[in-house]
Amino acid sequence: MTTIRETPSTSSAAYKAAALIDACGPQSVVGLFAAVDFGVENARQEKLDRAMDIGWLTTTPAGSIDLTEATRKHFERPSAYVGQITPAQYRGNVFASSGLSKKYIPSRRGQRNDIPAWSVRSDPSFQTKA
Repeated sequence: MTTIRETPSTSSAAYKAAALIDACGPQSVVGLFAAVDFGVENARQEKLDRAMDIGWLTTTPAGSIDLTEATRKHFERPSAYVGQITPAQYRGNVFASSGLSKKYIPSRRGQRNDIPAWSVRSDPSFQTKA
């Protein structure tokens, strides 16, 4: 197993190439240069060789560029274990819960007696115009 001597920055071409290979699989050199901007044509191969020297990328026997085992481990996504995500809290008695605001709890004494007459509807009907 090869080790990574240096992890490239996320904005570098080597890191972007590794992210592409992780998402799409091994790439040919020409396809990699077309998909990721390695800079001017004279420096492309030098940057690719540097990524291979630090153990970030490797060449497969077929001639394509692939990730090393250490790079694959870097891009691993953590799996969600059963029990990590908890369900919503069960509240058997909403009125005894401290999480509910007091202004939304109806009064134990019932409705207010001092409701103004102008605010009470005599015939609550809703009509729509068709």
